[in-house]
Amino acid sequence: MKNGFLKITLFLAVLVAGVTAWGQNSFKVEAPNVVEQGERFLVRFIANGDVDQFNHPSFTGADVIAGPSKSISSSTTIINGKRTSSYSVTYTYVLEASDNGVVNVSEASAEIEGSTYTTKPVSIEIVENAAGQQSTQTQGSTPSQQASSQQNNQGGSAFSSNDESAVSYGKADLFLRMSLNKTKVVKGEPIIATLKIYTRSNIRAFEDIKWPVFNGFWSQETEAPQNLNFTREKVGNQIYQSAVIRRYMLMPQQTGTLTIDPSEMVCQVEVLSRPQRSRSILDDLFDMDSYSLVKKRLSTGKITVHVSDIPSGAPSSFGGGVGKLSMNVRLTKDSLNANEAASLIIELSGSGNLNLLENPSVVLPSDFERYDAKSTNSFSMGADGYSGKKTIEYPFIPRGEGVYEIPPVQYSYFDLSQRRYLTLHSDTITVKVGKGSSSNTGGMYVPQTQKQVSNLGEDIRYLKTAVPSIGGGTFFTDNWIYYLAAALLVALFFVLRRFMDNRIALEKDVVRSRNRKANKVARQRLKLAQTFLSQNKVQDFYEELHKAILGYTADKLSIQRSDLQRDVIQETLLSKKVPKDDIDSLISLLDDCEMVRYSPEGAAGAMDAQYRKAVELISGFENKL
Repeated sequence: MKNGFLKITLFLAVLVAGVTAWGQNSFKVEAPNVVEQGERFLVRFIANGDVDQFNHPSFTGADVIAGPSKSISSSTTIINGKRTSSYSVTYTYVLEASDNGVVNVSEASAEIEGSTYTTKPVSIEIVENAAGQQSTQTQGSTPSQQASSQQNNQGGSAFSSNDESAVSYGKADLFLRMSLNKTKVVKGEPIIATLKIYTRSNIRAFEDIKWPVFNGFWSQETEAPQNLNFTREKVGNQIYQSAVIRRYMLMPQQTGTLTIDPSEMVCQVEVLSRPQRSRSILDDLFDMDSYSLVKKRLSTGKITVHVSDIPSGAPSSFGGGVGKLSMNVRLTKDSLNANEAASLIIELSGSGNLNLLENPSVVLPSDFERYDAKSTNSFSMGADGYSGKKTIEYPFIPRGEGVYEIPPVQYSYFDLSQRRYLTLHSDTITVKVGKGSSSNTGGMYVPQTQKQVSNLGEDIRYLKTAVPSIGGGTFFTDNWIYYLAAALLVALFFVLRRFMDNRIALEKDVVRSRNRKANKVARQRLKLAQTFLSQNKVQDFYEELHKAILGYTADKLSIQRSDLQRDVIQETLLSKKVPKDDIDSLISLLDDCEMVRYSPEGAAGAMDAQYRKAVELISGFENKL
């Protein structure tokens, strides 16, 4: 019996492991979406899993220079005790683009652990070489940039320079661009604004960033990447590395010609400084050229948007919606008892300015006690604005039994595709209300109609017309409640007196006061550091982070600023039995902040992680000290 149980357990474990491994297997192709004539580039086929057989693709429009070369990668990570392993096999081809206009890569297939996986065919656009540009190496770019360019497999979009929804200024090898998906709209119609940077050089840092101003628009930032993801993109007849810096959702709230003020920034760019000698093969192999940093100011220029008003004659049920909507009306329950709660649910689904919709008007029977409506949103951003659903709940309680009807709900919106108002209608809803029980009201009298509610104020009047007498009876001091109240007041006086004495002593204790205020001060300083983080100001961020950590440590450990040295901090923390790992993390963070002062290069990418590390350390010390 025991052996049988072990066999079943082992079989289930193997089965679960096999299903998990099978679910993780995949096979995909990576290739650039655009290349230049004569350019050499890479096409990779990546399998997550052990490949039993690889069936090669075919290529047209390009010559195969090398490949396929096979490489294997495996890794294991342990995070919070959870072990994760990965294994992949990559087949790489080196191709050289011809002048046929397009490179076609057929499908490839691979057998992975008994199953066959197939990639989709890929088309790669070939761009004619621009004048003065080399076929395999771009003037002013390093070999590492070209490799990164060749490895990039994400798509881009081509657009012409006369597109009025996008404005850009700058050098031919570097410019900033703000593009709108449309510039002629009606009031309330959603617009997607995308701020991108295009470069053929190596960008080292950004500074003095001025974000665009959207006067006359309702605006919301929908994408703000911490690390820029560069992709290949064709502009005119040249290939650039482009990256989205910000993306916004705009909805005009005024009519007429609205102007979007420009966005500006200063870029630090590597510029090639050629040596004063003839080049050799070693220069190309080992990147012997030298580079210098040059600052370039970029601007998007101003963009105008033409906003017309929606047509007059809107129905009375118009709720401000612009886009495409549908409506669903239902009850949480259509059969209930008197004094029992229920809700009318209205769901407005579709796309457009869903976040600005007004609630529909609902008429409930007079015998229904109505409560304030509440709404919930479930939106996502798309090309036509927000898409998703807005749900409005109207709670009510029927106070009398019977059969009631809720009139149809009407809701009007302006349909963008048809350029006219459309009205959504619901059906009449019937509600059956049974006789309520006294248990639903807690034994209290509940009026059954609104008329009875209005008569309560007239029917129940407790007025005494006789002149009150102050003679006779017992005086209030003869009651025991008087003495109990007096005793409580005396006790409350001494409690408050003791509390105030402790408060005064606490304020006089400077050390304890500094300790209590340490976390608040550190949070305020970290808040300023977070502002510099969002503005990508590297040196300002690290200086403020350094001040916040040292200031918190001095206040929390009661160390004079003149004695605030590493050995003093370590000894004090050790004496308070703080774990050595936390102490090492604190010292390491201080070292990183000081290092950036002298060598800021490459520090921008670690700013977010360093900020989280500082917050975790301060929160941890609050619990341990």
